[in-house]
Amino acid sequence: MEDVPIKKRTTFLGFLAFLLGILCIVMIFIKPVEFGIVTASNWFLVIFGVAVLTLIVSLIGIAKETERNFFPVIGFIISMGYIVFWLVFFLLILMGVM
Repeated sequence: MEDVPIKKRTTFLGFLAFLLGILCIVMIFIKPVEFGIVTASNWFLVIFGVAVLTLIVSLIGIAKETERNFFPVIGFIISMGYIVFWLVFFLLILMGVM
């Protein structure tokens, strides 16, 4: 009996990871607008939450064997780029460079 190769395709999870990554980038560059409980003072937390959500969804999409990894990998790179930026920023502040 021959093993049938798994047919990989892009599912909703892959598109969701990609769109959340795009949303994360867009939220970085737009002016914080008050949306109910989201105000300018906690805008950073909302963007960080979207980045973490994108990271989780991307990792689930990458781990699935039936998923093409293109869109989840792009979402993963975008979300990690944002998180790494803030980690480097705070490290530079702690070291007294900025």
